[in-house]
Amino acid sequence: MKFKSILAAVALMAAGSAGATVLTFDGLTEMMYGDGFALADGMTYDGLNLTYVESGFQVTLNAPNADAGAAHIGDGTFDPSTYNWHDGMENGAGSFVTVSRVGGGKFNLNSFDYFLDTSDVSADGTVVGSIQDSGTWSTQLTGITELRLSSGAFNEIDNVNVEAAGPSGAVPLPGTLALMLGGLAAGGVARRRRG
Repeated sequence: MKFKSILAAVALMAAGSAGATVLTFDGLTEMMYGDGFALADGMTYDGLNLTYVESGFQVTLNAPNADAGAAHIGDGTFDPSTYNWHDGMENGAGSFVTVSRVGGGKFNLNSFDYFLDTSDVSADGTVVGSIQDSGTWSTQLTGITELRLSSGAFNEIDNVNVEAAGPSGAVPLPGTLALMLGGLAAGGVARRRRG
């Protein structure tokens, strides 16, 4: 069993909810998508934005400073079956990624794996923390409509554990976020071998 599949299973059990979904990006197997390369199933361009849909959620690379049609994913860390991108070059400076439900609506974010240069993490426009290097970010963000990750030079996310939230899903008070965002998953930080 692949290590990322084990992490996804652990994250799903930790969420303790039958409604949880883990976005694995296993459909992204080529080195690059966009910027003249073929798009994956469930992937579309919308102006300068490249959107990928999986299990009722959409992950969008927003590249406001890219040349039209040049935004792309896949060459940030060169890892297949992950959502990876870079800031600058064809994507232009100031790119960012958002996670939301297809058609809108609230969702809960339980955790995600990351391998990042550095990124500010925002929920519905409020910065809730910063991440760097590699590991698993475990959260209890409930009732949000958008997760946003700013971009560093290289960025990768995987095993995004999310679930649809009812209309009464409440967002934790800002003072409680630091307590909930503090820990890495029980398995510790998983460093990827690069070679």
